[in-house]
Amino acid sequence: MRPWARTASAAGPHPILSPSGGSTIDTLILLALFVAILVSVVVLIGRMLVRRREQRERWEADGRPEPVPRTAEQREQDRKTAITWGCLLIAVPVALVLLYTVTR
Repeated sequence: MRPWARTASAAGPHPILSPSGGSTIDTLILLALFVAILVSVVVLIGRMLVRRREQRERWEADGRPEPVPRTAEQREQDRKTAITWGCLLIAVPVALVLLYTVTR
């Protein structure tokens, strides 16, 4: 081996290719993950509060009747909606964590 080739290989990786060079993108991905989780929680709480307020207003307008039992179709629709939102709540942070892992 030539002396110049040996010294270049012994010097280690080029500073530009060092593993710690992507700290900016790592920070941005972590911030995006945090924002996604925070937005999901805020949206879910907001939707829940709006739904409760609408239900309370309907009850007051109707003289507070007994709640109407849910039909099988309504329960099935509720189940599908819950599964969809649950998958989204899980999929978005998981996708961001995978993106973070791949870009590291």
